[in-house]
Amino acid sequence: MSFLENIWEHIRRGSIQNAPYPVALNVNLAYTVMLPDKENHLFWLPYEYTGLCYRDHGTYVNILPYYKGFILENAELSHGTDLYKPRTEEDFLKQLYKLSWDLEQSIDELVRPYDLSACAADYILKMYHFIDWLRYYNSATDGRLK
Repeated sequence: MSFLENIWEHIRRGSIQNAPYPVALNVNLAYTVMLPDKENHLFWLPYEYTGLCYRDHGTYVNILPYYKGFILENAELSHGTDLYKPRTEEDFLKQLYKLSWDLEQSIDELVRPYDLSACAADYILKMYHFIDWLRYYNSATDGRLK
């Protein structure tokens, strides 16, 4: 099971009750929350407003980029069945690079009017930090979210 699926399974099983308010994880370094639409779950680093959105469709989950307070719906990082889901951190980053043009367009449409420094490269760099944090968190908790 990939680190993304591991996090989502804990949320889906209800071991993390992330509604209606954000839940702090690992000494407030990251948060998770179910949005009011009851379909989208965010997992993000608050000081960067960067992370992932899990969109629950019941039988499958899409993973979308979350950047500076926006869900970037034009670029899916993971979708549908396990066939398309990245299995490792390296596969996930490779997927980010493959989708960097879509990310650039999404960020351009949503974020750039508010912050001229926003770009896909910035998101990818922040995802490196996000993955480093996940790697640390999983090692610190033996892969179990508490």
